[in-house]
Amino acid sequence: MALNTTEYALGHRCVWSTCNVTGYPSIYREYKVDCCTLSVPLNYARPNRSITISMSRLSPLQSTSQNNTLFILMGGPGASGWNLLESAALLIPAQLGLTIILPDHRGTGLSTVLGCDDNDSQTITTDCITYLISKWDIEGLNQFSITAAAHDLSVQIQVYQADHPGR
Repeated sequence: MALNTTEYALGHRCVWSTCNVTGYPSIYREYKVDCCTLSVPLNYARPNRSITISMSRLSPLQSTSQNNTLFILMGGPGASGWNLLESAALLIPAQLGLTIILPDHRGTGLSTVLGCDDNDSQTITTDCITYLISKWDIEGLNQFSITAAAHDLSVQIQVYQADHPGR
């Protein structure tokens, strides 16, 4: 039986705080920038092992009458929502009043990284494949997928809605 993502989201809230990443601003182009990390099942069909997924948020510094939130997705593969920070802030001026959410897909950014060694190398070699299989096993590696990312996004949106009703 698959996990009910709505029920799961209501029981797992997001605590927003400074991103705490070197070179990552706390204010950018009239937006406050902060981050949160959520624990989600590695496998939604068998939720016995967890990983983390993260989101970055750009909130307008000046309050407006607008109360809208826009989730912008990185197309990947393997790219973090961080990669969109500058473009999103440039293309969507803070004066429009939109809060922008940039999710990191599983395996990227501040989410649990899918790295080739203990230092999260991204150089794919036979040693990398051996390391990944030993760390995640084949079934675990299969969970770094578009299907799992869609479930993650559902949880991220529902958590945000629960914490910010009316958005």
